[in-house]
Amino acid sequence: MTLRPLSTVLLALSLVALSSASVRLSTDGNNTSAQYRTATGWALPEGDWTVGIWDNNFQGNGGWLVGHSAPGTGGSLNLFYDHVAGRYFVGGQDAAGNLFGGAKFNGIAGSLSAGYPGRPSGLFMPRLHIIRRRAGYSEYLVAEAGHAPVLVASEQRPFGATTPGNWCLGSKQGAGPFYDADLEGFFFATSAITDADLCRLSAGFKPADVASIHPTLAVYFPLESAAGDETVFKRFGPPDASADGPMLRGALSPNQRPADVAVPSQVVSLASFQPFQIIRHHKGSADIAFNGFDHGTAPADIELRFIDEEHQLTSDWQTLLQNSPGGGAVVQATLSVPKGYWKTMEVRRVRSAGGKADSNRPVRTWARWAVGEVVVVWGDSIQGQVDGPSRVNKVPLNGFTAKYPTASTPTLPGDTNPLVKGTWNLLHGPGMGGGSQGENLIANNLSEASGCCVGISVFWRGASQLDHWNGRTSSNAYNLAKVTLLANDGLNKPNVITWVGNCANARLDANASAYYSDFDLFKTVLDADLGADTWQLLIMPFPITYAPDTTPALGAHKVRDACWRWARDHGAYAGVSLDHTTKDGVHPTDAAWDLMGPRWGNAAGFLRDPKKFADPRAGEIVGFQRSGSDLIVQLRLFAGTKLTLKNPADSISGFTLSADNFTTTIPITSATLLGDNQVRITPATMPASPLKLRYLYGSPGAGVDRKCPVDPKAAGVDNLLYVNAGPAHTLAIQPIWSDAANDWSLKESGRP
Repeated sequence: MTLRPLSTVLLALSLVALSSASVRLSTDGNNTSAQYRTATGWALPEGDWTVGIWDNNFQGNGGWLVGHSAPGTGGSLNLFYDHVAGRYFVGGQDAAGNLFGGAKFNGIAGSLSAGYPGRPSGLFMPRLHIIRRRAGYSEYLVAEAGHAPVLVASEQRPFGATTPGNWCLGSKQGAGPFYDADLEGFFFATSAITDADLCRLSAGFKPADVASIHPTLAVYFPLESAAGDETVFKRFGPPDASADGPMLRGALSPNQRPADVAVPSQVVSLASFQPFQIIRHHKGSADIAFNGFDHGTAPADIELRFIDEEHQLTSDWQTLLQNSPGGGAVVQATLSVPKGYWKTMEVRRVRSAGGKADSNRPVRTWARWAVGEVVVVWGDSIQGQVDGPSRVNKVPLNGFTAKYPTASTPTLPGDTNPLVKGTWNLLHGPGMGGGSQGENLIANNLSEASGCCVGISVFWRGASQLDHWNGRTSSNAYNLAKVTLLANDGLNKPNVITWVGNCANARLDANASAYYSDFDLFKTVLDADLGADTWQLLIMPFPITYAPDTTPALGAHKVRDACWRWARDHGAYAGVSLDHTTKDGVHPTDAAWDLMGPRWGNAAGFLRDPKKFADPRAGEIVGFQRSGSDLIVQLRLFAGTKLTLKNPADSISGFTLSADNFTTTIPITSATLLGDNQVRITPATMPASPLKLRYLYGSPGAGVDRKCPVDPKAAGVDNLLYVNAGPAHTLAIQPIWSDAANDWSLKESGRP
């Protein structure tokens, strides 16, 4: 291929007709990147034009797909990935200083105001980027492979010919092996491509085969690392950083070569979801609206089927629309889609008159999405610990993570990125799973129990009270969270909401006493925005800490009690959070997350599979009686469980005994297990007056100045009652709730 540089116009009348696979560009581990570069003298003309490039998995720690002059310095045109924002942006300026767009991202002047989200995966999912000048507008469009294009940004601005310079295609430093960039098929035309022709290109047409740019197609360069013509774009960088990549344009499988890909006919283009979008199910399925365009030439039926990318299972064909007229007609139809794992789609036209307007092959879409569980983690700074720095630069802007089930290993061809085998590590405490795959136990267990993908988003406000979310005193926190909640036309709505009872509510008795009714108000708000009977609260009552800061013990207990009663009365489930040491009297330490993580995860699994996951309530104390010099405490357990202790040889901690309504307490000499569902307490004295018993009230075992003991076990406060279900020593017996009239305690009863 030869290029004839003009003073201010990028034109080359010779076209490359080769059908090539892509080239995989990466670094050599020393931030030395592979890229393609032109000679100087390239420029954009005044008027309408189109620049396009196919890519797969171009992300990494920043970088550019199309760069002019020195990339990252605001040259005449740049298509780049901003790893902080997690989005692709387009920017530039012409020779007269006119900016292509009105914003600035990643140091690129003249950027368009909106970008397109990246994706946290190395999976095969090509896309077509289009930069277009049309009738005075600067535009950026993206078509996920096989899908209709998305108009990302459009701004009416003056923009003329650009200054000649060298252009490059390729990656930037830091784009490591998990982010190899498959690039294929850069093209340039001196006319504006139509949206209909973009649909055809996305489905697998070549630039020379679409009418709106064929007469003005100046450059079409299919990249090919092994034997490409490099007279236009020359390859730079380490030789081992370039390799043959898969066919991106029109591919029906991740490893197809050019000879295996037929250009489709009678194309139907459906709109794509955001990359890796998870849509909540309701009772096992979701009604999904499919929109797009029918570019057939005569009436036909449109059929759709789904491909489970993890298990390589294909559904039966379903009729999406009957007697669609074609000619670019709008497609609008709804199908009920069962929950499951990452899926792609195939769409085709069938049953036209004489078969003349039937598709010669289906159009395969590659933007992965799922119907599954959508979890929002809301609340105060304890949830702020969940939203840790490990998510920065990694989670796409819609806030979602995604999870394969732990029971199966993905078998996606060419999938070498371990991060796709687990969710990004949003819940970053050690107890939330962590590990090389960045998993967390809410996602793992919920995915396993429900048999589908799980998405998690996090929103928190420090010292936030429930009444700041439900409108009783404010709605500020909830209104901010709702921005993500209702984004994507409501596709981000959750079906599971986690909430932790917190110190801020417990510090004022008025708030602690109103906590139950605050949940009622919260339910009213959520029903209005999410729909009644479409969501469940996963309530984690106020953590019992050994150093409760300035939180009154009574307030903490009232909040815990309200959580327990509201979950009981409304059919939601709550993991009772116990035995949590803290670093400052408020926030759980890593050791506390080691308990909280499995507890949250077990409770999430229990929501969908109560047979496999243990009831998070574990059990409760129902009474106690005298037996000589001892007290025998009766416990009610769930079927198949029995009591366990961390330290079987040590006395059980957490009990408080009094004969005067807890004005004073009676020292407990020992507390030990007795049989399958009893505890024997030996008090230091046994008054004749009636006794009352508390369990896990206030801050059990707090040391001097109400601080957490350096060694809780040595201090005798680290041996609570657990059951042998779920993760070891995390499902604890509930506190004694009772009520205020009984001082949140049980009165002794007679002998059984």
